[in-house]
Amino acid sequence: MRTAKSLWQKPILLLHRFLRDIFTCHHTLSIVGLVAPRDFAVAPYKAIHSRVCTKKDAYPHSWNQYAGAWNAVAYRFLSCAAHDKAFSESIHRAGDAPPQSERYNQERELFNFFMAGLATIESLYYGLFAIASMVDAQMFPITTPKDMRSITPERTTCQFKKVFPKESITVALEQVTTAQDFLDWKEIRNILAHRSVPGRVIRLRVGTSAHHRSAALWAKGIQIDKNTTASRRKWLAKAIADLLNATDDFTSRYL
Repeated sequence: MRTAKSLWQKPILLLHRFLRDIFTCHHTLSIVGLVAPRDFAVAPYKAIHSRVCTKKDAYPHSWNQYAGAWNAVAYRFLSCAAHDKAFSESIHRAGDAPPQSERYNQERELFNFFMAGLATIESLYYGLFAIASMVDAQMFPITTPKDMRSITPERTTCQFKKVFPKESITVALEQVTTAQDFLDWKEIRNILAHRSVPGRVIRLRVGTSAHHRSAALWAKGIQIDKNTTASRRKWLAKAIADLLNATDDFTSRYL
């Protein structure tokens, strides 16, 4: 049976989170033995893990699925950050229409950036489904290979709306899956993974005065410049932080 702990605990949780953020080392991911980028929400990530750890003997299969997903959240975000840095450095060094060898490097970093970024979100939603299975195994089945294959961000959101309609985590889950940034990210990932290496469109306007060259446009009209990956990483980091903070609240009351 699902029961939330007393509502008076929420102000205490918020105070605890505030003090924790001040006095803990923000960027050490002791869970995976790595140092996280400064835009990764380390504190709630670690707090959730400490809480879920207490349930691993009671729910060994759900724990196993959760643990792998939780590792993946950190690994994929770190990978995404590394590809963002490499792409931005290449743009700064060689511009948006470089020689073919450097163009290959840029396309490689773009491919890996979009793959890792979406994998971060998908892994987090999978981990949340596994956590929820410890609360309500019937509504969050995660036992068979078919169960596991069926878990997507959209299905996770749907199940949370059915079972926990008034929780902040449900609001956060839906905000991400309906965001245009997320929908665009999925489409770009699918294009890169299954269809093509997009070309770049550069227009040159010739007149009596100086020639005017447009910025290079990539898939879905995305402009290739120093902000191509940086702006999307900023959205990703905020989305992950919002989800982790909401999950911190959820697990503090249900686990």
